[in-house]
This record gives sequence, structure tokens and C-alpha cells, in this order.
Amino acid sequence: MKKKERQAILQKIVHEHLVHTQEELQDYLHEYGVRTTQATLSRDLRELKVTKMRDEYGKSRYIKLTTETQGDAEQRLQSALKTVTKSVDVVDFLVIIHTSPSYGNFLAAALDELRDTPPADILGTIAGHDTVVAFCKDGEQAQVVSDYLSTHI
Repeated sequence: MKKKERQAILQKIVHEHLVHTQEELQDYLHEYGVRTTQATLSRDLRELKVTKMRDEYGKSRYIKLTTETQGDAEQRLQSALKTVTKSVDVVDFLVIIHTSPSYGNFLAAALDELRDTPPADILGTIAGHDTVVAFCKDGEQAQVVSDYLSTHI
């Protein structure tokens, strides 16, 4: 089976089913006649931008953050903000963003895609387990970034 066909089936599974583990994903793929290794499955998930997130019940499951805006970095950031952001604060030239547990790096990557793009103008980010620090040129720019991020939570 070709890669595009396998990935289309994988997207369909993630969209239609609550899948909590890669083993479950492989079981669903087998039902569609797709045999794959764990390494190939992991690579497909990365390429499709499918990630594991906690649902409203606190249980981790695979989801695709955006489907129709895959090429648009700003839309991906806005989707990520709505999905994983808890709060946004400003300290001088820093914007401190608290996320759901395990999503600091995920949100930082989305912010980094928009580096030097107004209104963000973020110089860089550092991420932890559930916190992102975005560095701005000055306190005024940090407030602009904070306001932008806060409107999309």
C-alpha cells in the first residue's frame, strides 16, 4: 500500500475513533488491511501532525489539531492556543504561557513557526512541561504578543 493511502486511512481512523495508544491505531489499521511497523506509524503521525492530547475527561488520545488549515502556521497556532493554553502573563519583555501538562514544547513549536511575523514578533521561545517563555524585543511588544495570544484562547 502506498504511503498516501495509508496516511489517508490513518487520518480517517483518528477522526472517527477515540484512539488512546499506538497499539489501538495498529489494530484499526489492520482492520483496513494495513500492516505497518511502529516506526512507520510514528513517522506517519508526525507527518500528519497528529498528536496525543488529553480529552475533556483527562484521558490521552490521538487528535489532529487542524485538518483544513494544515499549511497555515497562524491557523495551527490559533488551534493550539484554543486546545492547550491555560493562561498568558507578561513579565517585562517575557510572555509566560501556561499549557496543559506535556504541551509546552508543542505550543513553543507552533509559536516558533511564526517568529518575526507580526503581530507575534517573538525572538525565540523556551519550553518546559507545561510552560512556554516567549522572548520579545521589549515590554511593549510583549504586551502586544500577550494580547494577541489571549484573544485566541
